[in-house]
Order: sequence, then structure tokens, then C-alpha cells
Amino acid sequence: MRKIHQLRHVESKRIRKRFGLSAAIFGIASAAVVVGTVSSGLLTADGAPHSTPHVAISQATITHAPAHAAVTPAAHTTAETDVEISSPYSGGHQMAADPSGGYWTVSWLGVVTPHDGAPTFGSPAASGTRLAKPIIDMAATPDGQGYWLVASDGGVFSYGDANFYGSTGAIQLNQPIVGMATTPDGKGYWLVASDGGIFAFGDAQFYGSTGAIHLNRPVVGMSATPDGNGYWLVASDGGIFAFGNAAFYGSTGAIHLNEPIVGMAPTEDGQGYWLVASDGGIFTYGNAGFIGTLGGTGDPVIGILVNPAAVGYTLVEANGTAVVPTLTPVAAPLAPVPATTTSPPPKTTSPAPTATTAPTTPSTSSGTLLEGSYDGAADPGNIAAFDAATGTHSEIASEYLPSNSGWTGMDGAGGSLAWLTNAWQGKGYTLSLGVPIIPTDASGVAQGTLAAGATGAYNSYFVTLAQTLVAAGEGNSYLRLGWEFDGNWYPSWDADTPAAEAQFAAYFDQIVTAMRSVAGEKFQFVWNPDVGAFIESGYNVALAYPGNAYVNEIGLDAYDETWVTPQTPANAWNETTQPALTAARSFAAAQGKPIAICEWGIAFLSNGHGLGDDPLYVNNFAAWMKNPANNVAYESYFNFDGTSDSILTGGTTPNSLAAFKADFG
Repeated sequence: MRKIHQLRHVESKRIRKRFGLSAAIFGIASAAVVVGTVSSGLLTADGAPHSTPHVAISQATITHAPAHAAVTPAAHTTAETDVEISSPYSGGHQMAADPSGGYWTVSWLGVVTPHDGAPTFGSPAASGTRLAKPIIDMAATPDGQGYWLVASDGGVFSYGDANFYGSTGAIQLNQPIVGMATTPDGKGYWLVASDGGIFAFGDAQFYGSTGAIHLNRPVVGMSATPDGNGYWLVASDGGIFAFGNAAFYGSTGAIHLNEPIVGMAPTEDGQGYWLVASDGGIFTYGNAGFIGTLGGTGDPVIGILVNPAAVGYTLVEANGTAVVPTLTPVAAPLAPVPATTTSPPPKTTSPAPTATTAPTTPSTSSGTLLEGSYDGAADPGNIAAFDAATGTHSEIASEYLPSNSGWTGMDGAGGSLAWLTNAWQGKGYTLSLGVPIIPTDASGVAQGTLAAGATGAYNSYFVTLAQTLVAAGEGNSYLRLGWEFDGNWYPSWDADTPAAEAQFAAYFDQIVTAMRSVAGEKFQFVWNPDVGAFIESGYNVALAYPGNAYVNEIGLDAYDETWVTPQTPANAWNETTQPALTAARSFAAAQGKPIAICEWGIAFLSNGHGLGDDPLYVNNFAAWMKNPANNVAYESYFNFDGTSDSILTGGTTPNSLAAFKADFG
């Protein structure tokens, strides 16, 4: 269940120092041309703030057109390039093609893994470098004798013959960096943020950005044209933004996707491109050929490899495996693809076209907020009573696997979870399960460590758990792995130091990989910190993020408690709850993930810091969750007296109950 937070704000005792690398590899180079979106406006060449505001829209083609697996090229008017790429190349994130053959993958922790004969030149993990932010992308030099790694704060790490030309690692960004692309000669590179802000270094030129306009979905990557005189940005809904001499050939920005786009790659002459989704779906435009998709089989896909000397493309999965898709029948197009021109938009900050793309996870595809509650263990009758009292219709049933019965009590071995699965079987609810990733025995002794879990030592237990849930008809459950890991109230999986966060992220990846190996599973994996983790001083929750390939939803637990003075409902919302939710939403949007409010509730606390019967909290939270801009998949009210009493239906909170009924009934 939930245990109370102890002074989770400025009173926090956790201390984390940002690691500063030497200027030789991490910093702002004086020769860099830095253009993009930063909190202070335009940066001058030396990285100093400039007072003149900068609207970064230049020669842009901003178009969202329907698409399918093989389309007729759209008409265009932008310049084409006659330069062709002759060596293997790639598109995506956390991977790069070796131009000499093979490829690399890189983890969030900075571990570089070579594949198919690619050489190794070093990595942050190999040198013991402590990262301030996770590594999110990499790119190779033209001769394959080096590579760059980039972190989400724009810190750049150079290895082999890759030269350092500059970074955003020492400036404040509006949104995190999500990708990079190099110039053809390897003497410069671009970094792109999730809002489409572009930062150009070395001989990379600035051709425009989306940093000053509204995006329907965050940017997830970029690719340069073969001659380096333009580039494309791609959003998680497949929206394409073309700049310089990059031509627009089509996008998926106006159709429903089963899973988000994770990357793109141009054809060798730049007259087409491929988009790749995390389920291995491929969308081709211009002269890009279609040879097949992975059809949602295997591990999540993180990128695409293209070898101009061969036919087709290869997809790289999150486990590092390269898979050549097989040709499958192509369905009829979802909508006709209209011809379009690529005239530049006006030099104002007019909003981008409104896309009709449905959210990319099953839980949000209908655009409807799913409702649920926790009302005690394995008791559907209590949820029915909650629905009757509130006038609601719950579709989500929250539950918690045993955390104090060892591994066999948690994983269902020998029928140990029959008490839970039998209670819910056939009841029509989707379970939201708190999963204790390191259970204790009955005496409270932890049965493992995060460090051991990160090596895969406990994977067999999670395979058993997956088999148990699938066999019980619960293979579509939301799984909150190690929920509220940022706190100290679950000490066996407490991740409140940088080392522990890194171990937690790696362990999360191991669990997801193990559970996805079980036939019939359709689990939704929820990364679930406490909402206060996003604004807690001295704590960087992003270091515990497992990576987009392993996460379906960003889960939040939030209760009506505050330490502000005066302690009023308005102050509690404005100074505690709302800032935390805003920060969490920004993080989720940057990852292209929907939010799940896994636990929320009013709070009566013995220390006096709960707001009690607080209808303002209920009304404000309901409005926040129902706002489509916040992309909330489901909410589950914690109607239980745990460490904090959050019960709505006990007769002691008439105002909050009335507000809840008005908002959800």
C-alpha cells in the first residue's frame, strides 16, 4: 500500500551533487553556433544569454498527412539533393550504425555494446564517469572510427576520432534533448529537444526549428539530408517537420498508431524516408521501399539500419538484436494521401495543424479517462459499493501483490496468488497491480537487492509471475513495478541515490524483458514514482527511468498533503500538488508517454499536514485528469485507510464525496 511521505520538499535530507565534467568533453565550446530554445532566449556563439527573443521558425515544412505502409510520393517544391549516402547508416535512439559494418547500442547508463564486429572506443560506463542525466542517443563518425553519445541535458561525450564541438550540458533547456544528427563530414552535429528546439555545433548550420510553436506530440528524433543542407524532425505521432532542403513526402500525423514512432531514416539520395514505430511498424514515403514489418512481435524496436548496398532495412530491438522484417500483406490505406506543397509557414508562432492521431497506447486510444479504485484486497464487492456511493463505473481495479511472503508468495508459484486471481476472474475489471520487485520474508528481511536484480538474477520469478497472470486471464494488467521507488518507505527497492536509481532502471528493464517473453502477455508496464519526486530538491528522478522501450505509462501517486504555510486548500494545490503534476506532465510528454494516476486521494494525517475533507482538491484534480492536454490514461482513487486515511465513502467527508460525485458520477 502507501506509506506516508516524510518531509518530501525542501526539508528533504537527500543530497545529490551534479557531476561536472571537464570542458574538454562536456561544456559550451566558444566556436559553436548555438541556436534553439532556452529559457533565457537566443544564445550567442559563446553560449551567453542574449536579450533578444528568437522565434526559431525558418524554411519549415510543417505538415501532417495520413499514411500507410506504402504510399505514392506527395508533390513538393523544396529543393532536392543530388548527394547520395554510400555507407550504412541508421535512425532511432540509443543506437547507431557503424559505417564500416555492424552497429552499436547504448544504454541510459552509458554502456556501449558493439554488434556484428563494430569496434569499441569507450563509454562513460567503461571510464567510471558519473552521469548527470541519462544517455539518450548516439551517432557515428563518417569513417566509423568514433562516435558521440548525448545525454538528455545535451551533454556530449566524444570517443575515437569523434571531436567535441559543443553541448548544451551547462545551460538550462526548456525541454530535454532527445536526439542528434551529424553533418556529412563529421565536423559538426545537431542536437534536437523534445519541443523541436535545434542546437547546431561545428559546421552544422541552423535551418529552423519547432521550438516556438505548439506540437501535438513531442519530437523524438531527427535525420539530416545527405548533403547536410537540411534536416527532418519526427514526432512520436509520426508528424514530420522539414527544414532547409529536406523535402516533405508524408507523415503518420493524422492516423491512429498502435505504438509511437521512435525514429526515422532517409533514403540514400534523400528523396524519401522510413518511419519506424516501437512495435516494428514501418511507414515508407517518397522512394523508400517497403519489405515488411515486425508486426508487434519480439522486443520493442529502438531504431532502423539502412545499408545502401543491400535491399531494404534492418530493425534493432531494445535487447540489441537486429531483425530483418519479412514481407507481410499490406492492408488497404486508412485514408487517401493527398498531394501537398511545402510552402514555408509564416514567420510567426502560429500553431501547428491539429492532428487527429489517437494516443498511442491501448489505455488511451478511446480518448476516455478510465476510472477505478482501491477498496481493500481481492474484494470486487467493495469496488461495486464504491461505484454505487459515487455514481461511477470503475473499469480499473487496483491491487497489490504480497510484499512480505518471499518470492513464491509474489510470483504465484504453486498457486500462491489464487486468492487474488480467483477473486477477479471474470469480473470485467482490468487490474492495476503494485508489484514488489524485491519482497521480504515474514520477518521483513529483503530477499534480494537492486544490484542483483539489475543483472537478471531474479528474472525467473517474473517469468513465473507473467505465466500466473496470463493463465488467470489477467495478461493485460497494468504492472506498477517497484511503485514509489523514490521514497524510503519501501526500503527493499528504495532508489534514492544515483547508484540505486541506475540499478533500479536496469532491473526494471530486466523484469520487462523477462515478462514479455511469455506467450499471451499484453501487460502495460508502469514506471511509478511518487509525484513529489519530480520537484524534490536534490533528487533527479530521471536517473531511474528505464527507457521508453520498457515503459508504457508514467504512473503517479499523489495525496492531498502539504507543508506550506498558511496551510489552506488553495495553497496546498497551488504550491504543492499543481507544480508536481506540471513537472510530471512535462517529463511524460518528453517521453511520449501517457500518465496513469495510480493512487490519489484526500488525506487525514496524524502530523496535521493532510487537508482532510477538501473538495477543492477533488475538483481541481478531476479537471486536471480530464484535460486532454495532460494525456491521462486512467485514475484509481485510494478509498482506504492506509497510513493516511483517504476514504471518501465512510461518512466523514461529505464535501469531498459530493465533489467526486459531481466530477465523475
